[in-house]
Amino acid sequence: MSEKRKEPLWKGIFYLLSTIAREDPFLILLLVLCMVSSVMASAAMVYLPSCAVSLVENGMSAGQFGLLLGIMAAYLIASTVQSGAQSGRGMRQLFIGRSMLYGVFLRRMDADYAYTESGEGQNAYEKARQVCLWGADIRQVLEGAMDLVVCILSFALFSGLLAALDLRLVIFLLALSAINYIMLNRAEHANEMRMGEQSAEMRRYYYFINAFQSPRIGKDVRLYHMKDWLCKAMDQSLAKLWEINADFQRRLMGNQITAAITMLFRGGVMFAYLIDKVCKGEITAGGFVLYFGAASQFSNFITTCVNSYGVLQLGCRGVQAVREYLDGAQEGKREGDDGLREGGGEKAAVEFRDVCFSYGDGRNVIEHFNLTIRAGEKVALAGVNGAGKTTLVKLLCGLYTPQSGQVLINGTPVKEMPYAERAKMISVVFQDCLILPYTVAENVSLRPLADTDTGRVIQCLRLAGIYDDIAAHPMGVMAQMTKAVDPAGLMLSGGQKQKILLARMLYREQSALWILDEPTSALDAIAESETYESFHSLCGDRTCLYISHRLASMRFLTRIIFLEGGRILEEGTHDELIALGGKYAELFEMQSKYYREEKSDEG
Repeated sequence: MSEKRKEPLWKGIFYLLSTIAREDPFLILLLVLCMVSSVMASAAMVYLPSCAVSLVENGMSAGQFGLLLGIMAAYLIASTVQSGAQSGRGMRQLFIGRSMLYGVFLRRMDADYAYTESGEGQNAYEKARQVCLWGADIRQVLEGAMDLVVCILSFALFSGLLAALDLRLVIFLLALSAINYIMLNRAEHANEMRMGEQSAEMRRYYYFINAFQSPRIGKDVRLYHMKDWLCKAMDQSLAKLWEINADFQRRLMGNQITAAITMLFRGGVMFAYLIDKVCKGEITAGGFVLYFGAASQFSNFITTCVNSYGVLQLGCRGVQAVREYLDGAQEGKREGDDGLREGGGEKAAVEFRDVCFSYGDGRNVIEHFNLTIRAGEKVALAGVNGAGKTTLVKLLCGLYTPQSGQVLINGTPVKEMPYAERAKMISVVFQDCLILPYTVAENVSLRPLADTDTGRVIQCLRLAGIYDDIAAHPMGVMAQMTKAVDPAGLMLSGGQKQKILLARMLYREQSALWILDEPTSALDAIAESETYESFHSLCGDRTCLYISHRLASMRFLTRIIFLEGGRILEEGTHDELIALGGKYAELFEMQSKYYREEKSDEG
């Protein structure tokens, strides 16, 4: 895979500022106030000593005294505004991060499912989530951008002041600042090298520590007399860490000495130059203080500018990760009504027409698959793990798109059906349980409580065989699920949760296609079989697709499709497949033997 092109820095800044302008325009005003007040405070701190010296030097005239008071007032106002703006933007920046995090969450739920499940999508989501969750990158972009603007404005102000005295001063200070920049860059490079070398060696060192502490590894240490060898290895690792750190300290000290000499040289030259100007009567003592302060601030701003740019780069990487995730997940954004709607009662016929599908690794998990399920038919998909059962369900639901071939419902390709149409027609219970920290009634209806028919919820819970467990709670169907929000919430076992999912499907009684993708895996074999048979009696004339790794649970169905390697290997009723004596019969006998042995052990 080719390396991604590095995005310009301004794109990350613009993205964040446009997000702030949309979510909290007042924060933009606070950022501007911070920058303006910072420049004003810096300028006042340079002019204030000069003005004070001029008062002492020339006497206390009313005009000069008024100027002094004006500068002091400007400094106090600027400092107060800066402090207030800094304080005011703290929580607002935090909420911007939370708002971006919410957007990332929503986009993940709205993105193409194949992208969401892919390694690329998961990595992109995790990067974006971490950036928004902790907010460090957002702060770095804002702090770096503000400091950079302040430095540029201050540089223009003080370089103009010095250039008015002598343009050569500006050139001289820029040359010394360039040397400081080189030293700073070398120090950062040395630190990056140290961190890389140190990280690798620290992993080795902590591995040895864990070897001593782990009971599992401890057996080998004792058995093979490895104690002395491990101690020696730890000592060597510590010595390596010491060497890495000592080398870094030597480099850092050399850079610091060079920077100190440069600063001393700058101060000495400026001091001598300005003293000469004072002695010649070209500037006053107040002017000496003013220009010397401006020269010091000038150099400090150059250093700060370099540091700010580095901070800005780091922060923009994180902000760009958020933007790239939102853009990358945009392609699969579904259209239409996202609400959970009732179906119109129509029947559903399903057809897989020469379908091939791969997860992107070059190997097809579904290979030229053809299957027709008539409207109202009850069909089971069986096979060992990895046969392609769940993948077929995801293709049928439109969560994935086949590389070739078509999946059709009532003659319409699934990928051409609007999301809302698929959502009202298909009801699925997957093996994974999605239980929300809301009431039992809301977890069944998947709607706000005001839009939930509690009587129907109770009926569905009864049919799913879970109502008695719910009714035992004082709040009944109004009980909160989980203890994450309510300490008195209802905690259910894995099997009970899956019965809640079955009740959820029953609540949507108008759906034309019901799919059960191993929803009872947490139940024992007998309970699963009873649940499937009970559920089968409720299906009516709907089209139903069952998936289970326990073959005995599906023996009552009229058609069982046995898969292997993404193809149909065998097809027929349970009795027909047993009589065939193929892979289905072999797997059924293995499972039956296991359950017979388990029952014998329990007896």
